[in-house]
Amino acid sequence: MFNYEFPLSPRARTYLKLEQVFKNAEQSSDLSSIQNVMFLLRAVVDFIDLVDGSSAIKIELLKDLEKCDGRLKGWLTDPECDKDFVAVLREKIVEAKKALDSFTRQRTVLKDDPIIELIKPRFLTPSGINCFDTPLFTYWFSQSIEKKKQSVDKWLHEFDCIRIPVYTILYLWRLCANYSDRVAKSGFMQESADTCDLINIQYDENVAGYPVVSGFQSRVNIRFLPFDKESKVGDVPFKIAYIKSSLQQ
Repeated sequence: MFNYEFPLSPRARTYLKLEQVFKNAEQSSDLSSIQNVMFLLRAVVDFIDLVDGSSAIKIELLKDLEKCDGRLKGWLTDPECDKDFVAVLREKIVEAKKALDSFTRQRTVLKDDPIIELIKPRFLTPSGINCFDTPLFTYWFSQSIEKKKQSVDKWLHEFDCIRIPVYTILYLWRLCANYSDRVAKSGFMQESADTCDLINIQYDENVAGYPVVSGFQSRVNIRFLPFDKESKVGDVPFKIAYIKSSLQQ
């Protein structure tokens, strides 16, 4: 099954972007590869830009963690609830809140790093990172893996104050997702729904197309477009989940 997510609220969009940044960084562990290191640096720069572009992100994350905890408390009233599992989930929320407490310190650490300070503006210039324009980076990259790892570990550690809360919230949102069957007639579906933050679409790999979604919180348009522009996707059966941060299921 193909899996596709689309944010319907601004903060869900930010969370998904941050999640992708963190995944990009995690997949760039080969410090002997210039391509991996450049991908990692791009992730660090994107993280700084996303965080600076959302001054209220700490408040939003804390609110969503509280909402998730409130939902879990509600589960405890169900006699069939697995209380041990809920306790583990609530502990994840506690850990996420602790990580979020260090958020204000994080900005200065990354911004004042000499490698990041040098590299950040160079991404805006074609081939801006090279031996003559960025000699400090060239020298740093020539160091041993262990030496480079010291810098990288420090950068990735600074992600944690946002990474842990974002991962926790998205995990709990997805855990609460309820899927329903739909059919996009001739590749198109439109419907209204309760206000939500995120939708998840799952469809068969045999469909030679991809979904394009538009909408905002309570109204959604989904159109499956063919990968080959000369072909048609026809009717597309798929599953959809409307994911909410609120306490209601």
